[in-house]
Amino acid sequence: MREAYPVRHLALVIFLVLSGGPAGALVGADLADRTVQRFTVVVAGAKSRCSGVVLAPDVVLTAAHCVRRGERLRVGGNVGENQTLPPSLLSTVAGIVQHPLYVPRDSGSPDLAILKLATPLPGRFVPAVLNPRAPGVGDDLIVAGWGTAGDAAANTVLRMVLQRVAQSFKGWVILGSVGEDAANAGPGDSGGPVFAYRGMHSLVGLMVAISGKQTKAVALAAHSEWIRETVRKLSAP
Repeated sequence: MREAYPVRHLALVIFLVLSGGPAGALVGADLADRTVQRFTVVVAGAKSRCSGVVLAPDVVLTAAHCVRRGERLRVGGNVGENQTLPPSLLSTVAGIVQHPLYVPRDSGSPDLAILKLATPLPGRFVPAVLNPRAPGVGDDLIVAGWGTAGDAAANTVLRMVLQRVAQSFKGWVILGSVGEDAANAGPGDSGGPVFAYRGMHSLVGLMVAISGKQTKAVALAAHSEWIRETVRKLSAP
């Protein structure tokens, strides 16, 4: 017999199904490891479902196109180690701060938004460390997102894949697949973190768009001052 989902699981699953709508980026077929799970959440709105990365116990970074001021947003994630279960509802969103230079119809503007949560995340979630260095062409990076690996009917799960920087320019990187590593478009991955790995994960980018088999990510080094200052203000008593 299939195990019944707890009520908090069911509430977010229903909300995710109703929200619908893909927010494309690239994910791989592999389930995310425990470290990536601790950094990454799902952000659900009335008409969207995206990913996000933890910046503080009650602060999350996501793509600006995933959120609208005044919209009721919820944040979810896995609180246990069974990554095949749908995410649990963790908190509602109390406030939204979009990047001051973001313009919805300008694809060249910084597609970033920082969310203040109504309730701090459980202790298994930890803030990602910002890397001050912008990725360069040829760098291999780890990307993660709450997508469905191209199957819109599948349960939302957190997946990860290795990607390589194909192009790098001020404030942006274009990522492509590495060798035979899988990279499929999936709903829900915009806002997913991009990590460098040198003995530890450090946050270098945020996925925001897809073109063919390449993904566009904001390089966060160019916006680190705004990110840190916004987190400081939102975390202040």
